[in-house]
Amino acid sequence: MTELIRFGRFKNVLDVPALTELHVKAYIKFLQRDLAPDKREDYGLESILRETFPIKNYDGTISLEYVHYEIGQPRYTPEECRMLRLSYGAPLKVRLRLNKPENPIEEDVYLGEIPLMIGGGAFIVNGAERVLVNQLHRSPGIDFMEERVGDKKMHSCWIVPERGSWIEISVTKRDSVAIRIDQGGKIPATTFLRACSPEFSTNEDIIRVFHETVEVKVAGADEDQLIGRVVVKDVVDPTKNEKILAGGQRIAKGMLKIMDEAGLKTVEIIPKSATEDNLILNTLEEDDTHSHEEALLKIYGRLRPGTPQTPDKAKQLFYERFFDPQRYRLGRVGRFRLNRKFNMNVPESEMTVQKDDVVNSVKYIMKMRRNEGTPDDIDHLGNRRVRTIDELAGEEVRKGFLRLKRSILERLNMTMQENLTPKNLINSKTVSSAIEYFFGRSELSQVIDQTNPLSQLTHERRLSALGPGGLNRKRAGFEVRDVHISHYGR
Repeated sequence: MTELIRFGRFKNVLDVPALTELHVKAYIKFLQRDLAPDKREDYGLESILRETFPIKNYDGTISLEYVHYEIGQPRYTPEECRMLRLSYGAPLKVRLRLNKPENPIEEDVYLGEIPLMIGGGAFIVNGAERVLVNQLHRSPGIDFMEERVGDKKMHSCWIVPERGSWIEISVTKRDSVAIRIDQGGKIPATTFLRACSPEFSTNEDIIRVFHETVEVKVAGADEDQLIGRVVVKDVVDPTKNEKILAGGQRIAKGMLKIMDEAGLKTVEIIPKSATEDNLILNTLEEDDTHSHEEALLKIYGRLRPGTPQTPDKAKQLFYERFFDPQRYRLGRVGRFRLNRKFNMNVPESEMTVQKDDVVNSVKYIMKMRRNEGTPDDIDHLGNRRVRTIDELAGEEVRKGFLRLKRSILERLNMTMQENLTPKNLINSKTVSSAIEYFFGRSELSQVIDQTNPLSQLTHERRLSALGPGGLNRKRAGFEVRDVHISHYGR
């Protein structure tokens, strides 16, 4: 055994930390290999399998359920893998239960080899040692921006999810608020709010959220003070049951006399101090929808142009885009950043976008227009985070399981029910090919630099801004490449 002899005057005070500990711990947490099935957390591979299963056929008579998974022992040693040009990994077997009307079948299904880590964050893939570099990417959550267009300051923000559609909220040149979904066409922000919840169906509902309101007497009122004021709700003549003014419209000259003659005693308006910013009122003028259902249909038309529109389809598409946790996920970091920005107490388990998130985003843009809010610097390290191997691998493996889910659904609805078994239903190549691609050919999987031990350690600890969900070499501008003030000392 080798003994380390120190010739220095002072003893070593601190132990050298495990410099590649981040990789190792993240992958152990992802696999949870050494834990019993009933002790595993809803995280990593376990979380993906729970998300994917159960899978039911269309009439609900047959379902395929997940029981637990097991990672076996490697067939070859790391040395043999290097010599024979093989990948060092262990077999992944998943126990599935097929519930049929006659008799349920439970069996283990082999889904391919899952690579195992050797040493400090390296893998052996086809005989070569590779490392999966951690990714530095834009943190999920919300970022506010300010830019000058001529003499005007234009404000906008992005609601960035961990998974799903990006939402851009911006002020237009016509001083209204517009929303874009995934770089699509602009729609008025009030249309999106109406689609989010029936609570915002009418102009009155939206005005009350963004503006203070007061009730004033019609009889004996000073006409000069009320002309140009905006009414909050529809003003209706009670005798003729006719609409005099719609909610959101301004009181024109001579309107007070008509209201007085109609027998109206009071009218609810937005006071002068609250109408200094006409952002919401201008948006309502551009918004041609008047109900929750109309707003859903308009958004459906923008997202699926040329497709026949039905209320059910529109509702389903909007739900899938923003309220389905499997398709849209802010993540714990995204929810934390939204809560911190707006002083909210939404539980961290609430991973989808809420109507209050959109309302507060528009309110903050209005604050920025009054010089009360501050824009965010997206290049600051405080607005970036490191994605470790557990997140990166989880994203790719999830794609493989989604493809597997689609193929299982097809087979469940086509195959004769008598001959069905879990092994018949599963095509393991969909999952194994996703695993092989990520560990062998993805942008973040790199052949390890083994010039010397220090270069290997440096490579294992490296961060990359490229890769899935990150930057593209062609699109990365000067600001991203430049050294930022927050980089110093790190």
